Amino acid sequence: PPIVLATLRRKMVELSVEIGAGAVWANASRNDFNNSVADIPEDVQGSDFFIGNMIPTCVSDNKDAAAAVCRKTLTSYAFLPNYRNYWKEAGFEEEMNGVEAAIAEKDYDRVPECLSDRWLADTTLFGSASDVRQGIEAWFDAGIKTPIIVPSSVAGGQMQAMDEFFALWD
Repeated sequence: PPIVLATLRRKMVELSVEIGAGAVWANASRNDFNNSVADIPEDVQGSDFFIGNMIPTCVSDNKDAAAAVCRKTLTSYAFLPNYRNYWKEAGFEEEMNGVEAAIAEKDYDRVPECLSDRWLADTTLFGSASDVRQGIEAWFDAGIKTPIIVPSSVAGGQMQAMDEFFALWD
């Protein structure tokens, strides 16, 4: 089977090109994704090379509630230095410096407050069906070939989230 490497930062992308048949990100920055894809030679991009990203997604007409679900989903990643370093490079230095200050002060409950709406909108998909469909199109525009949707729900569990996502296409 083809080898697809988990990747996040530039050296990992380079390694995926060198030894793999694809690269998959988790919680990448859409704002910076085109820079990551630019590290993949054009002839490789035009091949069957897998370019995907796992994107936390919550479909709901209550956009604030959907945003809260996505923020909760990604808060644990903000505790990880490799993700913070990636998001700093992607233009979210202020947010990640805030997270690091909260961690240093052992004020862990403050971490979600450091994750701005701008950052959340760049790393997740949330809101109405139209919002999520537009967000998926924006990911394609940024260079993704395969969006890997990781659904959550305001109203229920994983099965409810899957139903809400599949209803986007009715």
